Amino acid sequence: MEGGGCFTGGCDDLATFPVEVRNGDIYVDVGSGGKKRDDAHFLLLKEGLFSHDSWTLSKAIAIMLAKGVSEEETLEIMVKHMVRHITTAEGFRSGGGRVATLMHGIKVAHMYESDDRLIPLMMAATHAAGGHNDRPDRVPLPPPVDWEKLENWIRVFTEDKEWEGIEKCLITARALGGHEDKFIPLFLDCASQWFFLSSSRNHIDLCHLAELLEKWGWDMTGELVCNLGAKILGQGRGRPGERLREALQKLEEIDHIFDDLPQEKSPDADVDFDEDELSADLVSGDIDTIFDAITKVLTAGVSIDAIATTMVMTSADRMARTPVNMSPGWWELQEEMEMAANIKKVLRFGGTKIAAKALYHCGWRFYSNRWLNIRHQPISEARTTSSTKVLDEDIALNTIIDGIESVRIQEIGRRTREYLNSGCSAERLLAEMGQCILKDDNGEHLLSTIHIVDREWHYCENHPARNQLIVGLARWATDVRRNSGNDSAVQTAHRFAKGETATELYE
Repeated sequence: MEGGGCFTGGCDDLATFPVEVRNGDIYVDVGSGGKKRDDAHFLLLKEGLFSHDSWTLSKAIAIMLAKGVSEEETLEIMVKHMVRHITTAEGFRSGGGRVATLMHGIKVAHMYESDDRLIPLMMAATHAAGGHNDRPDRVPLPPPVDWEKLENWIRVFTEDKEWEGIEKCLITARALGGHEDKFIPLFLDCASQWFFLSSSRNHIDLCHLAELLEKWGWDMTGELVCNLGAKILGQGRGRPGERLREALQKLEEIDHIFDDLPQEKSPDADVDFDEDELSADLVSGDIDTIFDAITKVLTAGVSIDAIATTMVMTSADRMARTPVNMSPGWWELQEEMEMAANIKKVLRFGGTKIAAKALYHCGWRFYSNRWLNIRHQPISEARTTSSTKVLDEDIALNTIIDGIESVRIQEIGRRTREYLNSGCSAERLLAEMGQCILKDDNGEHLLSTIHIVDREWHYCENHPARNQLIVGLARWATDVRRNSGNDSAVQTAHRFAKGETATELYE
């Protein structure tokens, strides 16, 4: 009682205060009391990361937010823990997924202020959490080696599916010094090889790894960059089926076009093209038509940004109109959109030639989704409703959120489109919808799409079909909705962080 120490896990020590009894009255010195371990919330966060307990994690993060602890300090603890966990206990796919969710959680948290950041940060922490296994130190290769040899070996080991050899080469290259800036472009170049055509998440996971490195630097993330990058490039691959072999053969025939692409595009070099024709070809269900359409716009000088935007908007339009009475294909459409949006990151980290190849990888994803029963419509035309009435923004917004929570899937698309077409605030709708989604049991699955829709909405400001981004998100969130939310632990953590007692909490 005097020290305030706690015996159980998942809790932290209580603050204590000096007490005096004077003539039967009890005096509590609140001025000089209230001291406890300054690092208690950090210890609680570390315990949650090792135990993988969402309650402990949410409480630790809530206390940190309430105390005004630097978010950077909190994130550094999470990243350091995740680096060790993935390098010792996770494979390439689960490891890549954890990095992706961490990055998306942080980005979605930055869409909000104060307490509203707790849920996406908790999701990020949950994917950083896990135990650490033993792993022997990786030592560099003995001399003589140089970067040219190491780069060649990395490419050979990528083709031969030998991830440990790739990691050894990367560690050696770091020890040589002066070559770390070549790692990410090399990763993306290797991942662009045609034998990875059906490995749809490689570019996505490597770009998230690049963003993690960009934000926290080599000292903190270097071990993960070498380990996870090697696991992704050296992953196992099965024998390609007949249609994949045909696609690979076609790509090998056009491989020469990439040598003629300029590394840099001038700002005024945009070329007009028929966006609806490209969009229709992407969803044609014929691999020759898809690849020929991409080749046509590339060789005509159309910017990769513009092609990627067409792919994003095509995916968004499909998500906004996919039938929900049978198999809507939400997960496939999500990956289709994420791959398309990620091409702009590949362009930034890898350059024009690698991003151009990534377009064909995305084209294969459209081909793989040919089973989706979605009739194509032109995306160069604005999606409007027959109603032109002026809406009360507050009422309309509440109607949309209530429609999502009540699983009124048949009307949610129309309601969202009416809201946007009437000129109501899309930013406000995105923020409110994001909070509604994140509090649901399935909110974690839509975390990446919340971020992508928010980013592409602002990036594609003048595109006539950009409303379909938000409409598609609203329809998906409604269709997968369940009436039991998962925010009870979050709300409880908030209250404890504010100093409310158990009595106040349960009353």
